[in-house]
Amino acid sequence: MRSRVQNITPKKAEEMLAANTANRPLSKPLVRSFAEAMRRGDWRVTHQGIAFDTNGVLVDGQHRLAAVIEAETPVEMTVFTEVPPDTFDVLDTGRKRNAADALAIEGETHSHMLASMLRTVWLYENRPEVSWSGNNGVVTNHQILTTLEQHPKIRDFIKLGERIAAEAAMIKSAAGAASYLVYHANQRANLDDWFDGVIGGAGLSRSDPRLTFRNHMFRLARKQAGQVLKRRETREHVTLYLKAFNAWARGEELPQLRFTAREPLPAIAKAG
Repeated sequence: MRSRVQNITPKKAEEMLAANTANRPLSKPLVRSFAEAMRRGDWRVTHQGIAFDTNGVLVDGQHRLAAVIEAETPVEMTVFTEVPPDTFDVLDTGRKRNAADALAIEGETHSHMLASMLRTVWLYENRPEVSWSGNNGVVTNHQILTTLEQHPKIRDFIKLGERIAAEAAMIKSAAGAASYLVYHANQRANLDDWFDGVIGGAGLSRSDPRLTFRNHMFRLARKQAGQVLKRRETREHVTLYLKAFNAWARGEELPQLRFTAREPLPAIAKAG
């Protein structure tokens, strides 16, 4: 087996893909995710790359090559040749390192909660108009770590997220991420009344956005009791949270809350 780092241009990627006779069906969302990273300049050379067996057949790397073509930009990759044909049977069968693993290796505590919050923030910033279910909800470990570099204060919202989740029937990571997002958009404002109202709910008027939000989330929790909440529900919880916050920030009453799966997530209002 031989390997060397090569500059893979879109034209070269097309030539390499012509030898693709043994790979699994192409996943377009995965290609898109890779291409986005390439366009941003986030792509890095690793031990994972392109592999050809002793017969010249492409046995690994079809998604990376397709992403080069979609991104229309050259990137460097490790190219392996003379790989034994039976190697294909064991490619990608081991446990892959997830985002929580990557954060723990970097020394982060509460890595599972933090990873979920960072994933939600990345999706809010990059995919606010699409469903977060299936491949649309896939965020790479590199994107998670980069998001943490861009939003280091998110660590301070882990405990607040857990408390809001317990008191207002939210998904923990959704509560933490949404709370951080409203803080990030309103760093000069005092949001204590918002957080206190969502957590406690005492003494609030009937149409107060904080009380409306709490009541809606409790009804939603009863409806979803026994279900496994996934990213689709995370998107719903974040949307409802931001709608309620926006009404509160603007000093508006909010008699009721609604959510439809196809609506984009709202931009965050400025408080005060």
